[in-house]
Parts: sequence; structure tokens; C-alpha cells
Amino acid sequence: MDDQFTLPSLTRAISNVEIEAISATLIAKAQQALVSQASSFLEPGITPLRTHGFECQIEIIVRELGRSFLEWCFGAIEPESVESMPGSVRFHDHSFRRLGEKTMHSNVLTRFGNIELLRATYRRGRAGRVMAPVEKILGIQCGATPAAADLVGRQIAATGSSQTRSIEFIADRTGAKIGNEKLRNISSGLFESMEPYRAECQLEQLQKWIDQAERNGKNVVLSISRDGVSLCIAPYGYFEMAAVATLSVFSEGNRIGTVYLAATPQENQTKLSDNLTSLLSSVVRTCGEKILNIAYVTDAGIIETAYWKTTLRKFYVDGKRIKIDRTVDYYHASLRLTAIADSLKLDEKARQDWLDNARKLLLLGGGWGRVMRSIAKMKELHGLKASSVDEFKKAEKYLRRYRRYMNYAEQRGHGCPIGSGIVESACKQIVTERLKLSGMRWKHAGAKQIMTLRSILLSQTWPATFKRMLENFSPVESLYAQFAA
Repeated sequence: MDDQFTLPSLTRAISNVEIEAISATLIAKAQQALVSQASSFLEPGITPLRTHGFECQIEIIVRELGRSFLEWCFGAIEPESVESMPGSVRFHDHSFRRLGEKTMHSNVLTRFGNIELLRATYRRGRAGRVMAPVEKILGIQCGATPAAADLVGRQIAATGSSQTRSIEFIADRTGAKIGNEKLRNISSGLFESMEPYRAECQLEQLQKWIDQAERNGKNVVLSISRDGVSLCIAPYGYFEMAAVATLSVFSEGNRIGTVYLAATPQENQTKLSDNLTSLLSSVVRTCGEKILNIAYVTDAGIIETAYWKTTLRKFYVDGKRIKIDRTVDYYHASLRLTAIADSLKLDEKARQDWLDNARKLLLLGGGWGRVMRSIAKMKELHGLKASSVDEFKKAEKYLRRYRRYMNYAEQRGHGCPIGSGIVESACKQIVTERLKLSGMRWKHAGAKQIMTLRSILLSQTWPATFKRMLENFSPVESLYAQFAA
């Protein structure tokens, strides 16, 4: 009879008998602890204080059961002896050679707390970096399992979540306390792993919303907005302008959903412009026939206007020109009317009455012309305050300069928004509520990570992006398997 030879493997077969045995042991231990706690709690004289303590102890017992079972399962994946494992493996197109003994990875963060993982390690070359295949198989990165990294990432991207608050939340949720360095490493790892799939998942989300909007009614509108927001930069505490953009889907005038983009301070905000243009082109390419109108709604800022002139005014996708309507935010136009009202020699009641009427007129068909005629007549009848002549001229110049972008009645009739409130809110949600908390200063790299994770979270694409990331983790290949093939 020929001698049989078994190829070395990175993993081993685990029988149900082993699983049942460890499960029974751990459950029996947990059952004993539960009985002990319940017996003490159910004695006469139950109080709110005892109830609180009892519930907290039950949580600890259940968490320890999950932690112990997880630790055993992960530790049982590899063969017990490193000699039974391949001598060489390939990862990211590089070969790694097995080291002589297994080593312990302490404090691997899971949703049930920290576990210890005894695993084989492989080194690239003689003095290269060391890699543990079982951690790559499990998806452990930066000392955290995928489920734990998911939890930490969502918390890092949450509103008002400073480093201290994030660490306190993780400790309360998992029972494990991690340090600032590990928190930053997990954040950096998530950014690097999720960013490549951000755009495609946001595109898929927009496609879903456009399909939903089409089912709700025929008037499907895609609204684009962008704006800048100041950000405190380390180490000196000076401010630079970060950038935020939104793509929103409307149906019959009602917003269905919004995708968010964000970028750290950069001259002319070119990175945000490139990302926004790429995403918009992809949406038009895949769903263009379903979209009735595309609207660009912003204030008249320098960057916002430059993006209109250089990109959106003559926007082409696959050689076909796409019509995009620009609208200057109604709120900013109203501010100019306020400046004009303040410049007229009117008492308070007359000033407020005229201002209210002018704001209403601007929203009607032919409203711009009617407002400008009213301004001229009021100036003729009442005159201007000497101290406000320059402000009057600036406001009037603004209204004349952006006349063609103030067709508010027409845009509302098409179901398009006329205000940039969505992107103003995005600036608040992405930057102000997360990166501008008390005392915060940011390096560009750190701000970029948080802004990207937060934009993914707010776009409702976190589950899809995280899943896509896990599906595309690089495999570890045994060189023995390649030779056998």
C-alpha cells in the first residue's frame, strides 16, 4: 500500500463533539453564576439598588460566556502544532516563511471584551514584517475583530464623539478599555479599508433612492450642493476651510435621501470637486433617463461659482451634454433684501412690511423684476441713509449679478429645492458636531479619516461599505496548495 501524505493546512477540521464539549463546560459555569446571582437577588427586601446591581452582574456573566466561547473558537482554528502548517504562505503577492513557535496576541478586541489568541506567525524575508495568517482569515485588523471594528468605527464617526467619549463607550459596551493609540489605529485602518468602496456604495444608494422616487412620482430631481466650513488645524490652532458636498434625491418636491461627501482643507477644494464630479457622472450614466431635472443649489461663494463655471455649466457624460440648472440659495438672496431694507429711510413697521412683501414677491413668477422695480421706487420715495449707501449698492449689485439664477418659482414648479439648507446642515453634521468640539485641533490626515467615516455613516451606506470591505480582504494562500495544483 502507498504511503498517504496530507498537505499542511492553515486550518484544521473541528468536530461537533469538541464544540459541544466546550459549550457544555462554559454554559455550566455561566449557569452556576446565574443561579448564585438570582438566589441572592430574590431574597426578601428587594430594592432598586439591588435590582441595579443584579442586572449589571447578569450582563457581566453573559458577556463573559460570549467572550470565552469566542476565544476558544478563534484559538481552535489552527492546528495545534506549527509543524502541521505550511512552511511558506503568500499574502499580497509576497511570500512569508513560518516561524518556529506560536506567539500570543493579547488584548484582541471583540464585542464581548478582550481575548487572547495563540497563533502561528510568518515573516517576510529575513527581517521583514511578521504576519499571522489566522488573523487575516478572521479579518482581525489593528487588534480588533471585524464586529468590534464595526462597533468602534460607528462610535468614532458618531456625533460629539471625542476620543475620551469613544473609549468610555467601548469600555461600557464591551467591558474592555482601550487606549488612544489603539483607537486611532482602528480609525486609520477602517478609513484605508473602506475608502476604496465608498463611492461605489454611495452610487448604489443613490440608485435605490432614484428607483424609489420614480415609484413615488414622475418628477425625480437630483440636487447638488457644496459649501465650505472652517476647521481648526493643529498644532497652532489656525483655521482653514474644509469642504462638504451633497447629492440629494427628490420626488415631487420631497427629499428621499442624501449622500454626503467631505474633504479636508485644500487649495480650491480640488479633491472634493473630483469626487463630486465622478459620483455625479456615474449617477447620470446609470440613472440619467429616470432623472427629470438636475439642480445645483449653492450660495454665490468663490469656490461654488468656480465649480459651476468650470464643470457643471457645460457638463458632459460619455460625450452627451447634461443640462443642469443653477439656483442661488434663496436665503442668501433674502439677506440682500434685508440689507436693502436696512438702508432705506423707513420706520421699523414700514421696513418690515416692505421686506416681507419683497421676500414673497421674489418667490413668484417674474419675481426678480417686480422686486427690483419695488427697490427703485422705494429708493426714489424714501431715499437712503447716508451711512448705508455702500451696503445698498453691494446688495443691489448682488441681485443684478445673479439674476439668472433666481428663478425660484420655476424651480419650485419643477420640484427642485431653492435653498442650500441641506449642505448647510451637512457642514454642521459632518464637521461642527464632530470635529469642532471644545479644544479640538486636527492634523489633515486625522481629519480626513473622521470626515470620510462620518460621511459614510450619514449617507446610510455604512453596512454596505463595511460588507464590501470584508468581502474584498486579501486571502492567505498556502504555497503547498499551489504546488499541488
